[in-house]
Amino acid sequence: MPAAPETTGELLALIRELGADRVCARHRRPPLPSTLLRAVCEEGDPEGLRFAAQYPLSPSDLLEQLAARTGDTALCARLAANPRTPPTVLTTFIEHPSAEVRASAALHPGLHPREILKLLRDSGPGVVRHLAGNPGLKSQHQACIARHDDSSVRMALAGNAALDPQVARVLGDDASDVVRFHTAARGRADKNQCLMWADSDDAALQQGLLLRKSPEPEVLESLALSAHASVRSALADKHPPDPTARLFVLDRGTAGERARLAADPSLPRALQRALCQSEDTGVRTALAANPAIDADIAEFLCQSGGETEILALLANPARTEEWHGFIVRCGYPRVNAALVYEEGLDPRHLHELVNQRLCAETTVQLAASRRPFPGLRADLATALAEHPWPALRALAAGSRQLPHKLLRRLTDDPVAGVAHAARVNPKTDAPAPAVESIPSALAPEVSAWQSRIDACLHSILRGPCPPAISTFQTQPQPTSVSKAS
Repeated sequence: MPAAPETTGELLALIRELGADRVCARHRRPPLPSTLLRAVCEEGDPEGLRFAAQYPLSPSDLLEQLAARTGDTALCARLAANPRTPPTVLTTFIEHPSAEVRASAALHPGLHPREILKLLRDSGPGVVRHLAGNPGLKSQHQACIARHDDSSVRMALAGNAALDPQVARVLGDDASDVVRFHTAARGRADKNQCLMWADSDDAALQQGLLLRKSPEPEVLESLALSAHASVRSALADKHPPDPTARLFVLDRGTAGERARLAADPSLPRALQRALCQSEDTGVRTALAANPAIDADIAEFLCQSGGETEILALLANPARTEEWHGFIVRCGYPRVNAALVYEEGLDPRHLHELVNQRLCAETTVQLAASRRPFPGLRADLATALAEHPWPALRALAAGSRQLPHKLLRRLTDDPVAGVAHAARVNPKTDAPAPAVESIPSALAPEVSAWQSRIDACLHSILRGPCPPAISTFQTQPQPTSVSKAS
């Protein structure tokens, strides 16, 4: 415990350093010597006078002397709230012209019933509100304040540390939502009263119960079945739902609550099965992103899910390579683009997407990611070998089926990335065939595929295809755009 100040100088320095409130709290036990407090008052320092007026262990006669010789409103307000202020002095403060002083007097724990009645009729702003929070009020005085016209006064009464349980019931039926909320949050109430509030359909009472420090388990169970989604959601933020609450949300919850339930890693398989058949996309997407999703349910979503759900499956850290076989066949453009970035993707899936289904999105992302695809069809590689975007030419240069003449030409490409891709192609150093034909015209399906690639590039780059003089290294990177698209 810090040493108590011994001189007025030490006390004043401590007050200036810590503030009067902290000094009062620090030196309650043992109390400061009365001689030191009297000496501070004799010096007449304003901060010392205010501290002595506020200090709850100041001698009563010293407080009476201060009240007799001061007219300072701030000092009188501190004296009025001091529990050691004599009753005769307190009476003068109750009739003080300043509402601030009367409001402080309303907090005094030793008010006489006559003084309480006088304060109840006070017209000053905040006086009755301060009185409502006085823990020394009798139940009859609390009952009188509970009928006050000002809702802020009734709200202050709800936070009274000595609130009578009967008065709490009255405030629980108050016409003001704010009063009911504060009553349930701070008012003194037993378990049965809290259960009555929890079982009601009153959102204000139920929201207030959520703020109580240690609500009973039965109260929480009742709140979990509230008719108000805001109450159920606020409760779920603090307490994980039990099986009964989960079933309630599944049956009567909002789409947002069911989506939150679907994202719960501890969700049992039976509830996952019910949620995967939800008509709401957000619910199915949340389930698809759940790292604890059951393998059978993930397979079901792979085969029947929409684009959003399948993208969530691809982002799920629990995804497996077995999912790829189902996802490849879904046909969604954004999914086809995202598959390029899947680690462990079987080359057969790329062959299916590019060579068999001529997927433009997959082709563009292959080029943008600089991922080699040696199995690119000869006619497709031929079509890309003359493309103005260098990344696509580099993709063609990595194909082992590209005609040898075109591959040789790409080794001299002005873009370093394209030339390098052509030089490292094993076919480059192989002997050229004696006869090799290059089609003079593209097949209709290849021409349509090339048009789709150009349209895809246009949508990503927001402009025409880059000119041939651009370099691979300085191209705008569509990778991040397309992954987020």
